Amino acid sequence: MENGDLASLPIPPFTHLQRYWFGDGEYKDSATIPPFSDEFATRLPYAEKFEACDFNALAKGDPAFKELWEKTEGRLNFQDPATSVALAKAILKVDFNLKLELPDDRLCPPIPNRFSYVYWIQRLIDGTDPDYNISDWNPNRKVIGLDIGTGASAIYTMLCLQTRIKWTMCATDIDKKSFDWAVRNLAINRLATRAKMIQTIDSNPLIPLQHLNVETLDFTMCNPPFFNNPYEMRASLRGDNKAAPPNSICTGAEVEMVCPGGDLGFVTRIFEESLILGEKVGWYTSLLGKLDSAKAIIALLKNHDINNWVVGVIDMGKTKRWIVGWSFGDRRPPTSFARPPGIPHELLPLATDYRITLPVKNHDDGFLANAVADILSSLKWKSWKWDRAKVPAACGIGEATKNVWNRAFRRQVEREARRLAAGGNPDVEMKAAEEEKVVMAFRVRVWESESLVVADWLRGTDHVIWESFCVSYER
Repeated sequence: MENGDLASLPIPPFTHLQRYWFGDGEYKDSATIPPFSDEFATRLPYAEKFEACDFNALAKGDPAFKELWEKTEGRLNFQDPATSVALAKAILKVDFNLKLELPDDRLCPPIPNRFSYVYWIQRLIDGTDPDYNISDWNPNRKVIGLDIGTGASAIYTMLCLQTRIKWTMCATDIDKKSFDWAVRNLAINRLATRAKMIQTIDSNPLIPLQHLNVETLDFTMCNPPFFNNPYEMRASLRGDNKAAPPNSICTGAEVEMVCPGGDLGFVTRIFEESLILGEKVGWYTSLLGKLDSAKAIIALLKNHDINNWVVGVIDMGKTKRWIVGWSFGDRRPPTSFARPPGIPHELLPLATDYRITLPVKNHDDGFLANAVADILSSLKWKSWKWDRAKVPAACGIGEATKNVWNRAFRRQVEREARRLAAGGNPDVEMKAAEEEKVVMAFRVRVWESESLVVADWLRGTDHVIWESFCVSYER
């Protein structure tokens, strides 16, 4: 396929909605599978400062970048569009075994910034695993996401697919040129069989489940247009009212960078659609270019009594981006993820962990873990699993359908036991209990050497129940 030649792509005539369906999510020919290893799936994000990129390693792994590196004697000009493209291609080739082709008049993505968002999504999905396997990523878990406004590079979609082999992605774009090049990039990287793409128009929803022919999504992600009008965009790109001008050139077109209301207007549209779709999407997420925009979205969440949200920040030196995600479901992400440092306190969600440091010292090995296990095992959970040998801390996971730690409930259990002993029907009682909905799931970990017990809220919508459990547990 020659550079710029899109004729060989199977693009149907454009009507109101242009649809691409690239298969059923499985590779058809093992010979076409791009090399994949756990290195991709478990790699960490790049250093915060862009300058920390190892250009020498990139030059060794990519001949085209090596030529540029030697020609400039190691002094890259990031105001040169060709340099930005060469660097992006080199990083994708060396670090992810991906190819990239772009037109001159569309955005060239800074890869470290883009992968930081993908890595954040991975941690969100891993931290809310339905099987409560939140300490490690599950390589067999099938996940489907939506990249809203994928752009000519389809960069988020490609990085998601290349780093998680069981994931499939949907992607949309309103711009025909960007859409065509996104299709091309998926095709040349042999990722097309795990992607579903549609070109949308203004009247389509931003989350077009019906057009995508999917009933549910695990997450959405979005890098929205940040600017309200072209004048605002040009002023920002010039560095007006900034301490220093941008350190790299932006080749983005107005169709990629501008929309009514800017980033806040665009993400507000996603939020309004989320109110309708509810739990059909596990997590709604988006980047935001301004802290004030993040504050406004979280204010919307609070005003609608949505208390399950997460915030994040991507800091690449001169450029800072915020991430906000929210859910109508009951899976609770870890506090260490949902409440990162450096975020204003009023933007932070409810804490989902509770720490108890006991004054007991020099006790026998296993004393504390056994005591915790004995206390929790005595309660009437829907399910309870305890792993004394778990490393680095003994760990138990439980599910509750009621406030089983409450004294009144325990007295009720005693009365029920006496009633059953007098001739009740245990089979009927047991079946009714199994069908009750889980109102809270939790994990308890015990560090013997530190006399530390940590409880994590894994599932639930009622923070009053969670707080009641923590207070009772500490007593």
